[in-house]
Amino acid sequence: MDDGNGARPAAAADSDASHDLRRRAWWIAVAVAAASLALLSWLLARLLWLPFYFGLFFFLVAGLLGGGISFRFGRPARPVAAGRIVRGISLAVLVCGFFTLYCEYQYFAETVGDEPKFPAARNAAVAAGRSPNEVRSLAAAEFKSRLRTDHPPGGPPGYVLWTIGSAEMELTVAGETERISNSPRGLLWSARTLMALLLAAAGLWASLESLRWTSPVSNIIAPGEEAEAEET
Repeated sequence: MDDGNGARPAAAADSDASHDLRRRAWWIAVAVAAASLALLSWLLARLLWLPFYFGLFFFLVAGLLGGGISFRFGRPARPVAAGRIVRGISLAVLVCGFFTLYCEYQYFAETVGDEPKFPAARNAAVAAGRSPNEVRSLAAAEFKSRLRTDHPPGGPPGYVLWTIGSAEMELTVAGETERISNSPRGLLWSARTLMALLLAAAGLWASLESLRWTSPVSNIIAPGEEAEAEET
């Protein structure tokens, strides 16, 4: 019962304020993690093309970096339930996946006309006194146009449909036709994308899972504390 001095309502108000503060700190941490991965997605989309899928390793690194930064913002939220951490990580990884896919699509489009493709069109541009990079821009525009036509609505969704399908296309630039393809394709591309997101999630979990505990977890022995002897 209330003792007449308003102690219980005050305690309840303090508890609600503390809960709101911890909740706000957690969602700030999730937002920071998502923003960190979004900023890194431009680089991650390029590293994906490294040989032997080595680029996947950098998604784990990105998760550790983003998680390490967001951990500092999430410390006031302790303790955070494991389920809430998983939901926050899932949200951050979805943001990462969206931005990485967009950057991958843009990178592929921008490089689809790189040498040695379209040599005749490039030579013709140089002979006419124009920059050979013009062919690169024309190829990118033609690729995006073909995606809109063949795999509506085009853009990143069309890129996904094309990649998990044939992943091949004939592009005509300045009268010259080249056959382009994407690799990996189909199930391999889907598996690579899923693995990249899982590795980013693993990095975030490794950085944030200690928020489940009320106080920091440490394996350092405090001054004066005896070490436990290991049984042999």
